[in-house]
Amino acid sequence: MMSKLRQEKTNFIVQGSILAIASIFSRVIGLLYRIPMTNIIGDVGNNYYAAAFEVYNILLLISCYSIPLSVSKIISVYVAKGERKNIIRVFRCALLFAISTGIVAYLILVFGAKFLTGTILKTPQSVFALYVLAPTIVIFSIMGVIRGLFQGLGTMMPTAFSQIIEQLINAFVSVGAAYFLFKYGTKIGGILGDKEEYGAIYGAAGGTLGTTTGAFVSLIFLLIVLALFWTKFKKQARKGKKYPIASYSTIFKILMMTIIPVLLSTTLYNLSGLL
Repeated sequence: MMSKLRQEKTNFIVQGSILAIASIFSRVIGLLYRIPMTNIIGDVGNNYYAAAFEVYNILLLISCYSIPLSVSKIISVYVAKGERKNIIRVFRCALLFAISTGIVAYLILVFGAKFLTGTILKTPQSVFALYVLAPTIVIFSIMGVIRGLFQGLGTMMPTAFSQIIEQLINAFVSVGAAYFLFKYGTKIGGILGDKEEYGAIYGAAGGTLGTTTGAFVSLIFLLIVLALFWTKFKKQARKGKKYPIASYSTIFKILMMTIIPVLLSTTLYNLSGLL
């Protein structure tokens, strides 16, 4: 018994360390690529880029920030009980919820982009950067559920690797797209009579393209890992012992009870920056 507890504790420390190292590595990459990107798009472009991210981050927090934590908490309970069928139900329910909230947030960004950037932030030029960011919310919503599933099952490897892949792609695409679109915008500005303004607008949109591309490639990686794991897991679930199967309504209520407290605290904390 003591040996098993020590083994579980060691595994927890190892998995936590893997995720922590990946998070630090991702943040370092995030800090480094911002330097050349900011130099490319300039102060004006960086202002448009930051304004778009302010709005995007708030909707990202509201729609899917708390999903990985909530899903992992619920799944870990069913893992401890050995109830694999209920794990599958939690995953399906969380995925449906995440896609729904992600699509709603996406529609708000697309149809409300001009109002949010022009009326609230007074930077209507950042609307194009926000349009580029909009699909990323749906992508992150789906990724959050998959990451939460694996974290609940006790492995941080898919989350860690997906974070690193996401940031590497983000860094290369952000800098590259910002450079080429800034030059393209400058050419258009030369025709229309305002090189700096159009260069900044297109450059900011190019910078946000890296975020969307990085998230998409990371999602593809997670889907491949999930596909390799899921078939075997479902077979094991069919052979498991008999136990009460939780209804989808019950799982959804539990999901809401774990999501809402995290959602409220993070949203209120980060909303002050936008205000």
